[in-house]
Amino acid sequence: MITAAAPATSGHLGGHILGTLGASGAALAVTVILVIGIRGRGKIRLSQHQAALLGLVAGTLYATAQQIWSAPGSVAAGLAEAVRGGVGGNVGAGAIALVLSVILYGAKLRAGWAAALGIGAASIYAAAGGIWSIASTALASGLNHVLGV
Repeated sequence: MITAAAPATSGHLGGHILGTLGASGAALAVTVILVIGIRGRGKIRLSQHQAALLGLVAGTLYATAQQIWSAPGSVAAGLAEAVRGGVGGNVGAGAIALVLSVILYGAKLRAGWAAALGIGAASIYAAAGGIWSIASTALASGLNHVLGV
């Protein structure tokens, strides 16, 4: 019996919408979008909330990429630990995540500051546990699936 099958090609998408990015490549691309969008002089202009959300995506990608990209997450985790230890009383990571979310949502921030806080939010949400880590894990899983990182 003879069957005809389409030949395997190396040019197929393989389930990746944008081809092979890798976590570092995706982190680089999102960082460039942030920089251009924050400046707002071209076709990409980011509002405060868009910059914060894209910053959260960037921070998640930085953590996934590790190596040099993990530095912002390490800095954010260090700052969160300093607040927890320096304020006095029992300030948990969940409280820091909540305060950060209130600032990102309620304060009038420039897009650059919102992006920086969004980048830090990725590691703070992951460390906080509870609903914060669920959102962080879901975002990381979604990015992994969509971008193939």
